Amino acid sequence: SGASREISLTMIRARMVQHLRSRCAFICLVMILILWWWPLEVYAAIDSGNLLDNALLKFQTAAAGWGPYILARASWLFGTLATISLVWTMGQLALRRAEIGEFFGEFLSFTLMTGFFWWLLTNGPTFALQIIDSMQRIANHASGLGSTTSPSRVVDLGFDLLHRVLTQSTIWSPVDSIFGLVMSSIILVVLALIGVNLLVLYVSTWILAYAGIFFLGFGGSRWTSDMALGYYRTVLALGAQLAAMILLIGIGYSIITNYYTLMRSNVSLEEEAVVLVASIMLLTLVNKIPPLIGGLAMGGGVGALGSGVSLVSA
Repeated sequence: SGASREISLTMIRARMVQHLRSRCAFICLVMILILWWWPLEVYAAIDSGNLLDNALLKFQTAAAGWGPYILARASWLFGTLATISLVWTMGQLALRRAEIGEFFGEFLSFTLMTGFFWWLLTNGPTFALQIIDSMQRIANHASGLGSTTSPSRVVDLGFDLLHRVLTQSTIWSPVDSIFGLVMSSIILVVLALIGVNLLVLYVSTWILAYAGIFFLGFGGSRWTSDMALGYYRTVLALGAQLAAMILLIGIGYSIITNYYTLMRSNVSLEEEAVVLVASIMLLTLVNKIPPLIGGLAMGGGVGALGSGVSLVSA
């Protein structure tokens, strides 16, 4: 009959749908197992090595290209303010009917001060980079990190730990594997925040050295010359922050590296917890100490240039 035929077709369709579902589930399981055991280098399209260093190089190249144009605009501003200041000074002397000696003295004083600020303007990027580079070299040699400190140096350690945990993870101990991956990922985030804090200071160095030279154009007038001097105070504060952060990273990196080298071939959750605590300690220090040191160059203020990227903000 028609009713029995419809029932038979419905049962056949249900069996086909169930069969397709089981096959799809089996294929998905096989794909997950293949991806789980597949080497990380095969499907990692983006190289994790020197990640922050490559970003820093791009910022450095871009900032260096700004220099000529901004310097030209700052020079125009300097000349305009210097002309206004000269006309105002000579006009005041003329209204007072000053003697020729007073005119000559004021003109000589104006020429010396204007020439000094013009010298600071034309050599602004060079002086700024030399100040910061000298403080950076002092901190590098004092901390034992060598001639340079790389923002990716700490982050690469987190990627290495994550790679070790991935390679030892197995489906036969899923709970330990999941907790190990989660904890190693948190360690990577904390170490990445430390590297980003250092990257922020490096990027600030290049932006301040080239984009900030516009404020040196205000040195052409005696009424706005404090803004030009503030440029070099900010450079000194930034160099002090960078030196303090390098010193802290030098100490913390040696501690974390020591814990990492003492780990067994099979990383345990307790060992990862120790590295995590050490990483959080280092992140807290690099957020609190450098602004304190940088504030000394800004007149004793605390946190004059900010406190970096913290774990809470992440």
